[in-house]
Amino acid sequence: MYVLVPIGVIALLLAASGVAALGRGWLLTWQRRHIVRLRLFGWVRLLIAAALGSQVIGLPAVDPVYRSVVTVPGVEVVLLGLVLITRAQRPPCTRQG
Repeated sequence: MYVLVPIGVIALLLAASGVAALGRGWLLTWQRRHIVRLRLFGWVRLLIAAALGSQVIGLPAVDPVYRSVVTVPGVEVVLLGLVLITRAQRPPCTRQG
């Protein structure tokens, strides 16, 4: 239970920020410089929130087969989301000199 509550809170915060990015174009202050593809960023936030939600559903399962069937795809979706978030960011500045 002590693991599920923080994961659920983080999932809710990510979902709220994804909805804010999609609906209003709102980003957190420290993200405004880096994010250039706002719609992609919002959808990825919602995707990661759904994956964390599947973790909250699957972790308390007693049966290890059911737990792995639910949580392993959730971990893979979180990793995919991290890759997609890098696609939503501004490319790094390279100086040649």
